[in-house]
Amino acid sequence: MFDTLSSTSSSTLSHPLYEAQIELEERMLVVGRENFYKQIEDAKRRGEEAGTGYGMKLIRQLILPVSEAINDFITKANTGGAGRRHTALRFMELLDGEVLAFLTLKTVLDSITLRQSLQRAALRVAYAVQDEVRLIKFKEANPDKFKLTMKRVDEATTRRHKERVARIMANRAGVNLDWSDTDMVHLGQKLIEILKDATGLVSIVRETHDVHDTSYMLIATDDTLAWIENANEHMEALSPAFMPTIIPPKPWTSPFEGGYHSGLVRWMPLVKTGNRNFLEELANRDMSEVYAAVNAMQDTPWRINTRVLDVLKQAWETGAKVKSLPPRENDPLPPKPHDIATNEDAKKDWKKRAAKVHQRNAKLKSKRIQFRKIIQLAEQFAPYEEHFYVYQLDFRGRVYAVPMFLHPQGPDHAKALLTFASGKRIGDGVAAGWLAIHGANTYGYDKVSLEERVAWVEERNDVIASIAADPWGPGFDLWSKADKPWQFLAFCFEWAGFLREGFDYVSSLPVALDGSCNGLQHYSAALRDPVGGAAVNLVPADKPNDIYGTVAKVALELVEGFACLNGSSLGTIPEKELVQWRKTWEKHGLDERELAVQWLHFGIDRKVTKRSVMTLPYGSTQYSCREFLEEAVREKIEEGKPNSFASGEVDGVFKATMWLQPIVWFAIGRVVKAAREGMDWLKDCARLAAAEGLPVTWETPDGFLVQQSYRDTSQKRIKTHLDGQIIKLSIREEKPTIDKRRQQQGIAPNWVHSMDATAMRMFINLATANGIQHFALVHDSYGTVAADVEMMSACLKKGFVQLYTERDPLAEFRVDIAAMLSDEALPKLPQLPEKGTLDVRQVEESDFFFA
Repeated sequence: MFDTLSSTSSSTLSHPLYEAQIELEERMLVVGRENFYKQIEDAKRRGEEAGTGYGMKLIRQLILPVSEAINDFITKANTGGAGRRHTALRFMELLDGEVLAFLTLKTVLDSITLRQSLQRAALRVAYAVQDEVRLIKFKEANPDKFKLTMKRVDEATTRRHKERVARIMANRAGVNLDWSDTDMVHLGQKLIEILKDATGLVSIVRETHDVHDTSYMLIATDDTLAWIENANEHMEALSPAFMPTIIPPKPWTSPFEGGYHSGLVRWMPLVKTGNRNFLEELANRDMSEVYAAVNAMQDTPWRINTRVLDVLKQAWETGAKVKSLPPRENDPLPPKPHDIATNEDAKKDWKKRAAKVHQRNAKLKSKRIQFRKIIQLAEQFAPYEEHFYVYQLDFRGRVYAVPMFLHPQGPDHAKALLTFASGKRIGDGVAAGWLAIHGANTYGYDKVSLEERVAWVEERNDVIASIAADPWGPGFDLWSKADKPWQFLAFCFEWAGFLREGFDYVSSLPVALDGSCNGLQHYSAALRDPVGGAAVNLVPADKPNDIYGTVAKVALELVEGFACLNGSSLGTIPEKELVQWRKTWEKHGLDERELAVQWLHFGIDRKVTKRSVMTLPYGSTQYSCREFLEEAVREKIEEGKPNSFASGEVDGVFKATMWLQPIVWFAIGRVVKAAREGMDWLKDCARLAAAEGLPVTWETPDGFLVQQSYRDTSQKRIKTHLDGQIIKLSIREEKPTIDKRRQQQGIAPNWVHSMDATAMRMFINLATANGIQHFALVHDSYGTVAADVEMMSACLKKGFVQLYTERDPLAEFRVDIAAMLSDEALPKLPQLPEKGTLDVRQVEESDFFFA
């Protein structure tokens, strides 16, 4: 595992950018040991001379006051009178004040981006300190092993390079430090408190969610954010730990070998897990199909779409109103009541509303920083003709890009900034048609036939060409209001090129096809459900079926019944269920006819029901159904739709969604009955395994082993000091025993995730065998160049059909569970759910399976 550089192939070593890649990986180590020691020495001698990034400038400027404050704390604690010594002191004395200052600054800056809780940020700081102490102990206790590790580094590297590798490898050498979670929280929290008081870099905000749910969040102050935004250079201290590569990543050949090249970057396995025994089990299995698929994704070369980058930067600088662009200004606080000093109720109400605004603004700050990071990374990689992404799997087998922020699985503006480094001639009308369909899809014109989508684009050839020529001209109103405005803008640039050059145009834009509620597609295929299968486009149709719209239609018919406009619709509800609904409504003071009329005025469409339906395969509940309904309603109101539920100062949305929730849940069950049965069956299987204290383990059809093992946790409350006051932080400790409830709740979403991951890998290997070399993949969204979309569509259909006709994943899952159970539990294992009459092979004839 340590021999990373020596196992690098000769072809990689001879790559003209190999040394540049190693240097890039070195730059990932802003938190690297040698670099920050040098920065500390430079800070002592010259103040601000080391480094060029504005992040390092910030760190250099603040190391001195923070280290002085740390040293002052240690001195006072050791010279004070009798009393209880602070828990953090004995750990802080293990390192120099300058080192502690650097680690705290770097880690806190990373925490700001993630808008972490104080508790989590404290643990991250403490782990950074622990890593440093572990490195020192490794060198002191085992110098021979340290030297042996150094010998494994390629001889062509420099001494400085070797020293870096040795320090990274120290983390892998098994030097054990027995620091409790309680001690870690005390240590990290004290360092953060010292940093906050010495610099004003951050503030700690208390957020109260309800009576028994209070949290403390660590956020940047307004002055800090203003400093960051106005700086002219990159803030290295806020750079992600992992970045794209400028040469193809090292192919995965085992769970332990692949990804980055140098060994400088923190080692990571193919599967994100801390279970070494599980990784060893994977290493002993034939996972050639898994490795081939992930490597094909890693081998896809990308480049920055500089035209989109220029517009994105201009939009940010001018504050243009475009979707996914976070506003530059915070939301204003609500006006204070005129009698706030004398009216306690008015004061409490204002504080509650102001607290919500503060929380929204804190989230906006994080979004702005992340947005800036995406732009900064795009600027950094724009000079390269091509770059690549390292990929990793989660325990279900789903594939995720390792670099943060800018990657092909990111938000709309991140995807739009990326295009394939090479392309293919459009060649014919079929490829041109797929490019047009992609444009219509990104605009949001995707609920019609494929021909209508192509026509929609062709009717707008002139305005699309004008957008490409001048995005800020008259066409701005078209692209800025698209569902995915930045990807639509990228399409406009591409389509304009096609209009100019015709079939000879070499198109490199990723053209994506999205699944129709992909989780339900898998359940419907596994259970041969003809109703659910039709709803999610597993069978041919003239126009795409919209399962979200179908559920909305059923729910609307029921609401009409409660409004006394369609009495027959209520006859579809079982009497016992209807009685229970009415008892619940009466208990909460909900007038069914009044609310039904209000809902008819407001409207129930696919946007209202979408989240509740799409999350069903992933474990959503009736409770979460209500939350999703409320989110959708509030979004509509924020977009300008009148609130039909408001009465006086009460907006009425909570009660309205509470009333509608059982109706939508019932409507979902009408449309996707088989999927619900399948999910319940999986829970019964997981319940049996959990009763025997066993994790749930199953093998996917392409050889990947999935292990669901949620452990019991205990919650500990830690008392610590903050600004002279005692506060309580909660930490969770994992136990060796199985969490039975989480095992049951997690099995349905995890099984279907393992199936969509398998389908993707099967598709990749089929596509590669058929000449496709460009992959832009996000679980249920498959993309390639326009010239290959027709083949891509055929391969993804073929792979899906093979998955459910040549194999029976649910039956194989049952066999895996049966092999785990004791003789006493085995008879209780339920038989497979009854299958329906759906012919899964019809998928190959469906235009809208992925479209």
